[in-house]
Amino acid sequence: MPPSEFSSAQINQPLPWASVVMPVRKCRESVGRSLDALLRQKIPARCEIIFVCDQRDDDSLEIIRRHPLRETWGFVEIFHPGRGLAQAYNLGWQAARAPYIFNMHSDCYPADDDAMLRSVNWLEREGALAVQPLNDIPQGDWEVMGFWDRVTSAQFRHAKPAHALMGKFDLIRRAALEKIGGFDEVRFYSAAEDADIVERLCAIGTLASSDVLVIHAHKHPPEAKFKSVLRKHIQLGEGSGALFRKYWHSAGFIRRAWPIIGVNGLKLVLLVGLFLPPVTLYAAGLMLLLSVYYARWAMLSRDWRVVLIPFAVSVMFAFFAVAMVRAFIRGRQSFDYIKAK
Repeated sequence: MPPSEFSSAQINQPLPWASVVMPVRKCRESVGRSLDALLRQKIPARCEIIFVCDQRDDDSLEIIRRHPLRETWGFVEIFHPGRGLAQAYNLGWQAARAPYIFNMHSDCYPADDDAMLRSVNWLEREGALAVQPLNDIPQGDWEVMGFWDRVTSAQFRHAKPAHALMGKFDLIRRAALEKIGGFDEVRFYSAAEDADIVERLCAIGTLASSDVLVIHAHKHPPEAKFKSVLRKHIQLGEGSGALFRKYWHSAGFIRRAWPIIGVNGLKLVLLVGLFLPPVTLYAAGLMLLLSVYYARWAMLSRDWRVVLIPFAVSVMFAFFAVAMVRAFIRGRQSFDYIKAK
């Protein structure tokens, strides 16, 4: 059904206290836990959840439609062909009816039962446009990851929870989204749309950093393939390139994103250095050292492929850098990750 049919069915119902927007795509293994966390929330009034579904035959919908949360929350399903997260968020918040919009991934959940209420309290107390939660990953996931998944996740092992708007459990005022025109779905598909929304919100107001903890506990594939790792780095590289093209002239962006700019710039410099004979060996050596540092925890795995890690990660960096330059030149992310998977 088109979104208008769902919306018209709810016209005579009281406005919800908050709306949760959740993109859905093959999340059968994780979405139940996310909905369980919402069911436990101590909220002052009825809420609604907008499911933006990529496929009508997705068996994740079976879990969603049978969940007990449906008895107390309003459920809305929107189907679209799939252009990534930026478009999904826009379809979601535009169909939502509440003044508070939570963007939540289907593999994330708030750690506490009062997370929604505390987020709104932070928003109003700070007079902010949005609230950044503390994002964390369960360390126990490390033991069930496949080899290549460990390589790409090694940089986050033992990392402390960090504040960020990443779509995990973000609270944004609907009025703010209306003012800035929502997410930029022209330049971004499924990477850097979150960093872009931070820049646009900061241009008209402030963000609050809360003590609300959200867990990103995605279902790790038993044996991820290296080609899927490269695809992911192309996705991230193009997102970064499009973001840099859009904000390269902004002093505020440079200040906020300097650590990321520095790391990504180093990858690009080392890649270029590989093709300059006077510094080729130095660039190759530094690339391998950076790769070892990046995947240092994966290097401890009891797997013969650990000897490949420095070279594999160097290839990942190269794919990232090339994709970043390509997107910078084009000014947009051209790699449609959703369709390629």
